[in-house]
Amino acid sequence: MTINPDVQQKAQAEIDRVIGPNRLPTIQDRSQLPYIEAIVKEVLRWHPVAPMALPHCSTEDDIVEGYWIPKGSMLFANVWHFTHDPNVYAEPERFNPDRFLATNGHTPEPDPHNFAFGFGRRVCPGRILADNALFLNIAQSLAVFAVSKARDAAGNEIEPAVKFLPGVVSHPAPYVNRIEARSPKHAEMIRALERRFPWRKSDWETVERSYQARSA
Repeated sequence: MTINPDVQQKAQAEIDRVIGPNRLPTIQDRSQLPYIEAIVKEVLRWHPVAPMALPHCSTEDDIVEGYWIPKGSMLFANVWHFTHDPNVYAEPERFNPDRFLATNGHTPEPDPHNFAFGFGRRVCPGRILADNALFLNIAQSLAVFAVSKARDAAGNEIEPAVKFLPGVVSHPAPYVNRIEARSPKHAEMIRALERRFPWRKSDWETVERSYQARSA
C-alpha cells in the first residue's frame, strides 16, 4: 500500500461503500468485497511467502517431459516462476489486483491460491486459517488506517526500496512508511476495540516450561 496508493484508495472506497464507517469488515463480508479479495490474491502472487515452496520427495522413479526423476529425489516447485510467468500474468512485476476481476471482457488471471499454499498431500494444513487471517488483516487495516510514504526532515517523501530477504520464507527488507488513522472516527473505532479486547500477556512462558519438562 505504501508504493501503490491508487490500490489503497480503491480498496477503501469499496469498504466505505459496502461496510460504512461504523464497523470493521468481518469474514462474513468477504463475498461483498471483490476488490479486497483481489488484493488478497495479488499479495499471494506478487511476492509469495515461500518462493520455492517446501521440498517434496519422489516416492518412485518417474519421467516428466523427458526428464528422468529417480526415486528419492528432492523436488522443489518454483512458485515464484508460477506467479511471475509473463505468459500467464500480464506485467507480473506490477502489483495489480484488477488482474483477478472480470471487467470489460477481461478474463481473470489464474488464482494463486491454487499453488501458494503448496501441493498434493503435503499442502499446508493451515491454509484456510491463513487465508482468512490474511483477508481480515488486509480488510480491517485498510478500513481504519491510511498508509503512505514516510518523509525526511526536509519533508520529502522517502521512496522505499522493494527488496526481500533470502530464505525459505521470504521477508521484506526493513523499510519505513507512515501509518495513521484515516479520521478521528476511525481512531476511536481502534480505541474501542482495544477496550473490548485489552492487550494481554501471552502464554509463551507456560508453553516453554511445558516443552522443557517434556524434553527433560
